[in-house]
Amino acid sequence: MMQMTRYCPTCNRSSNDVKFIGEFCEVCVADKIMKTLRDYAVVESCKSCKRIRTSEGYMPVSKNSLKDAIRHSLGTKCNISVISFDESSAAVRFSCQEEMGMVEFEKKIRIETKRTMCMDCYRRTSGYYEAVVQLRGDNGKADMIMKKLINFIEVRGAFVSRIDELSNGYNIYISDKKITASFFQLNKLKPKRSFTLYGVKRGNKVYRNAYLLRFDQS
Repeated sequence: MMQMTRYCPTCNRSSNDVKFIGEFCEVCVADKIMKTLRDYAVVESCKSCKRIRTSEGYMPVSKNSLKDAIRHSLGTKCNISVISFDESSAAVRFSCQEEMGMVEFEKKIRIETKRTMCMDCYRRTSGYYEAVVQLRGDNGKADMIMKKLINFIEVRGAFVSRIDELSNGYNIYISDKKITASFFQLNKLKPKRSFTLYGVKRGNKVYRNAYLLRFDQS
């Protein structure tokens, strides 16, 4: 049995030409949804590292991170994907589940950048640290361990906020004490450890860790 040709009550398009979502053609349903969406999204960008804020924190700019930021800004329940983008706009595909079916369409979204500072950059500029590594003794061995430590720390997303060069070694101030501790464990080094109380966070005492590692003179 042949289906009767339907016509959209809004635009008069025929069901022979376009898909229908309920009583209306997909073009008119898409237009209706598009009118509920702003044509711009506010994206928070760290003025120091240029990463953008997403639901998972600050991330490098990419199609995936921008998709998350735009969807959050628009407050839409539709799934979205970023087709292309530049500094001022993005071409976005929307996939919206309606009661009678899925509607897909593309829309250009203007990007309005809100300059902020992520916590990592704030801590870096303020000299934040959770651990200090004290290297003492043989300069050659101390230099080798320092370079290895800095690379280990930075590859894992932490940072060195300050290095003090002393007459008998170095003090290296590091942003993450857990990553610092794992460096010594993985390299089978056994520094002398000490702890200093430096604050209270949510009712819990917070300590800074100090690691003293001495090298015999060659």
